[in-house]
Amino acid sequence: MKNTFPRIIVYFVLIMAILTGCSKKPPAPKVDTEAIKKLRETMSMGNYSESIKLAREITSQVPPNSNAGEGLYLLGYLLAYYKVDFQAARLPLKQLLDLYPTGTQAADAQKLLADCQYWQGHYQSAGREYKKLLSSFGDRGYYSYAQYQQGNCLLLDDKVGDAITVFRDLVEKSPNDPLAGSAQLIIANSFLKLQNINKAKTELRKLISFTKDQDLQQTAQKALRQIEGEENEPKKAGNQE
Repeated sequence: MKNTFPRIIVYFVLIMAILTGCSKKPPAPKVDTEAIKKLRETMSMGNYSESIKLAREITSQVPPNSNAGEGLYLLGYLLAYYKVDFQAARLPLKQLLDLYPTGTQAADAQKLLADCQYWQGHYQSAGREYKKLLSSFGDRGYYSYAQYQQGNCLLLDDKVGDAITVFRDLVEKSPNDPLAGSAQLIIANSFLKLQNINKAKTELRKLISFTKDQDLQQTAQKALRQIEGEENEPKKAGNQE
């Protein structure tokens, strides 16, 4: 059989890895003091340079005041999403987690810190940060995301077997989660990478059987047909001879 994989799976996995790793949601509103309120208003107007200046003013006060935790998170958020300076964004996020490890912004800060490492291509470091997100804040709605991103980090670090284990754990523990179907598709793709075609077909059939996502179902069905078509090509050629 030719050493080729269904392109549609590969493209889908790459797109999902990029989109998931780059997921962004606006910072959740908190109880604002005047300084934080002004910062948020400046952000809402799209004046990000001024917002960064205000955030630095809030977070540079010694000793830290009651706004410090939220100010540090918003500074990291601005540096990551609007300056696209992931290295710089990590500093206030780490500072927040050191000062307020169980604070209101800690879970979001840990996620963004892991994402910054991921976006920089530091997959081993990112994997460790996602593990922290899972262990410390998995019960705050980050379990599936942290698990999924751990799997992506392992896959991008060419640790395919370990990645399969992590993705399978996500699928088995949270089969109804929106990320479970994508994780199952990556499992199938990973077996293709390992040249285990029969196992890949089994995993595609499993995905078709449980996902309610029509796009995923169609992707898996198309990939399965493509694999089976490639398997039949040598037989057809042999019959012609």
